[in-house]
Amino acid sequence: MNLSLVRIAELVQAESGVRALQPHAIARALAVAAPGLDADAFLAAVAGKPELLSRLIDEATVQETFFWRDEAQLATIDWRSLLDRARARGANEIQAWTAGCSSGDETYTLALQAMHALGASAPPVRILGTDLSRTALDRAAAGVYRERSLRLVPRRRRLSAFEPAANGCARIRESACSLVRFARHNLVRDPVPPPGSFDLVLCRNVLIYFDAETASLVHERLRSALALGGRLLLGAADRLCITGAETPAPAPARRPAPPRQPAHAEPTPLFTAGIAHLVRGNAVEAIATFRRALYIEPLHAAAAFQLGRAHEANGDADAARRAYGQALRALSEAPVVNRLPAQVSAADVAAACTCRIEALS
Repeated sequence: MNLSLVRIAELVQAESGVRALQPHAIARALAVAAPGLDADAFLAAVAGKPELLSRLIDEATVQETFFWRDEAQLATIDWRSLLDRARARGANEIQAWTAGCSSGDETYTLALQAMHALGASAPPVRILGTDLSRTALDRAAAGVYRERSLRLVPRRRRLSAFEPAANGCARIRESACSLVRFARHNLVRDPVPPPGSFDLVLCRNVLIYFDAETASLVHERLRSALALGGRLLLGAADRLCITGAETPAPAPARRPAPPRQPAHAEPTPLFTAGIAHLVRGNAVEAIATFRRALYIEPLHAAAAFQLGRAHEANGDADAARRAYGQALRALSEAPVVNRLPAQVSAADVAAACTCRIEALS
């Protein structure tokens, strides 16, 4: 193993919070971010040129996003209720924050949905989009997107919200741009934007790239940014990393699930103990605990996923991939009776496993 590549992965994690990447992933990113420099030369140069590390992080971290991502979750946002809450605390506008906004797709999605929900081209909404990557923020500020980013945008909304741009792309219209601003922000290192000031915080599929301790730290910072009655929305994969991560939204009444095959159940003591070991950084103890949980319940998909996280924390990528694969197999064999924590679905587990397998490949 190239120890210099390992050291670079450690630098990436220290700066961005992204858990140690595999050496081959660092090598690929290095070839693009710093052509002509091998790992040793990069380490020698980065101390005097911190922008090198920023470029490497841009290349090494996944920034997959698109408009209308997880529309079902976005549909639960009650914009009129948020506005009432904002006015009740003496504010004239809803304040929203998309943390880890990448190229701005989700930030602009919020703007478009607010315009639609509040029935105005200039609704009382201000949205802050932040990201660590300067490259991503430049793309967000430009507001120009290819078809891949727009594939889920409803046709009528696309015609009203975008205008043609060069090379078959589309540009977001000024009406949405006027509601949004972008800024660089490091979720791990930088202070939270004004604490207690946001009615809505959106941070989706970001925490999954952090270790358990960092994910918990960032989660608490995100919560501290919320105004009284504000709402935090995390991605499907992130909900597996944090217990009680999302403030619940009102939901329509559902017919109770059949008692013999519940979709959810209370976490087992072993599962809870394993999570506690992970948060405290005790990877070896977490591995042993989740293995015991799986010995008792082999189809406990959430435990298999967390076992994968524990193996990653212990530096064993191969074992982590096997655990994530075990979780996916458990879901395919018995998707209904899997014991999953509350507010976590089988789709959440599958998304999280797929995300981590891809990151480790």
